[in-house]
Amino acid sequence: MKMNEAIVIITHGSRRGTFVEDMQNVAEFLEDKLLREVILSHNEFTEPNWRNVLDELTSKGVKKIVFSLAFLGRGNHIAKDIMGSLGLEMEFYTWKKTNWKGKDIEVYFTRPLADSNLVKIALLSRISRAFNEIHVDAVEDPYEIEDRTMNIIKEMIKDKVENKRYLELYARSVYATGNPDIINHIYISDNFLDSAIEALRGGIEILADIKMVSVGIRWKVRTLIDDERTKELSKKLGITRAEASISLGLKEGSYGIVIGNSPTAILGLLKEEAEVPFVIATPPGFTNAKELKEELIKRKQYPSFVVKGNLGGSNIAVSVMNEVIREAKQ
Repeated sequence: MKMNEAIVIITHGSRRGTFVEDMQNVAEFLEDKLLREVILSHNEFTEPNWRNVLDELTSKGVKKIVFSLAFLGRGNHIAKDIMGSLGLEMEFYTWKKTNWKGKDIEVYFTRPLADSNLVKIALLSRISRAFNEIHVDAVEDPYEIEDRTMNIIKEMIKDKVENKRYLELYARSVYATGNPDIINHIYISDNFLDSAIEALRGGIEILADIKMVSVGIRWKVRTLIDDERTKELSKKLGITRAEASISLGLKEGSYGIVIGNSPTAILGLLKEEAEVPFVIATPPGFTNAKELKEELIKRKQYPSFVVKGNLGGSNIAVSVMNEVIREAKQ
């Protein structure tokens, strides 16, 4: 701010110290955000009075002053006591030339606060607290929520699942999506669960397509999506980083594969033709997803859990993988 400029808050004023304390907090907040001095003043009852502040500022050569009106509405204090004293009509958000005790100055007044939606929302929120009792007997224990939800889902879908051994996997998919119809889009190969459990009990590591998947899985997981080698391979071959990351990982070793987000990650698996003990593939999408998941299902050498079509999501992949891990630990 230039030496001849100033910001002054004007309040109604009060003899009560808590009022001044509250308004001083406002001034300090504005100083912190504006990175310039904000002077707190009052119209009556409390010092410094805005008139005295204006006297001091003009004596120092200040020519331009922003007056921030900390009033709710456009009452007489603003119309007569403040703006009227400066010979001004109630006009806001514009610089006006005036004269104060023989000294020419420019002043800028902000509007009072009543027309601010933020003020209305604050009042609404504070009033609503008086009536916002929660009348729902909500379950808050996370383990009880999960158990109760799973029981509801399994009861809902049990007659639609032919192989009851996979009931938990179907239920976890419903749990993750909130969509009971998802069970009609799931493919599980006959050897998927046995192969996955055996591999996990043998300590195999999991290779995931993206970090969103890897952070949710309760096991040893790698993701190479941000590996520099992945970036280089992606650029060199003109392919997605997801495809490159799976391809690169399978060149280095044997993994269980979990693909929750990127359909082209399936391409990395199919092109490498590596031996993997299990694949979970649930990437959604309208380009590549449906076709690549169908191609994966055709490859009978891959024990797989697949959400067919355009549906899917990382949440399903993580939920199903963790259920398989839970069963492997039993």
